[in-house]
Amino acid sequence: MELLLAVQFLTRLPVTIKGEINDKKMARSMSWFALVGLLLGALAAGVHALASLIFALPVSNFLTLAFLIFLTGNLHGDGLMDTADGLFSGRSKERMLEIMRDSLVGSHGVIAGILMITAKLVLLGQMPPGSQGIALILALALGRWSQVYGAALFPYARASGGVGNFTLHVGYRELLFNSVIVVILSLLLLELPALLLLGTVLVGTVLLEWYVAKKIGGVTGDTLGATNECIEVLSLLVILVIFTKF
Repeated sequence: MELLLAVQFLTRLPVTIKGEINDKKMARSMSWFALVGLLLGALAAGVHALASLIFALPVSNFLTLAFLIFLTGNLHGDGLMDTADGLFSGRSKERMLEIMRDSLVGSHGVIAGILMITAKLVLLGQMPPGSQGIALILALALGRWSQVYGAALFPYARASGGVGNFTLHVGYRELLFNSVIVVILSLLLLELPALLLLGTVLVGTVLLEWYVAKKIGGVTGDTLGATNECIEVLSLLVILVIFTKF
């Protein structure tokens, strides 16, 4: 059930959950976030491979990213835009949290969304032929690992609660499960250079979550989504270095 909850939460795949769903069950479902990222990456890699049989690489990259946005409901992209609007508003912590909860998107959010999509398109476009599938699988798994890291080690920022309030119940168990998945996956696909990827992602995640916590006193669902997007881009960048320099 926990795995199905993770799939239902992170994707638009038609999954039906029977029984009561509470915060503790949602928290335990985060044990499988990296595995769902692996699933999303595998599906994206399949779409990219099929599209590459018909279209040029830039078109294949675009179609793959569009597929991912549709499959995830732009869940994390929305979090990125809301987070950018809040953190870069220059307001107080309380006002930042209010801005992030607002459904309207401001100029900071629009620019952040554009930069993120552009970065992914450019990085995928620079990958050696045939390596995009591996890059997508690893980036999507590591992005979702970063969410679990933030939820497990940082407090929830909203005193009044919110959609991401279930992260209060996320702890070392969920982080350990996800860490085992991404370490094994990275070593299988990249071998020794995986250590560079894993180390960089760890440092990047720590710095991102520290910055967010300094600004608003913890994490929210939006900031975890923003971290996911940033770590996906960071992962693609490091993977590009690995594929072109090693």
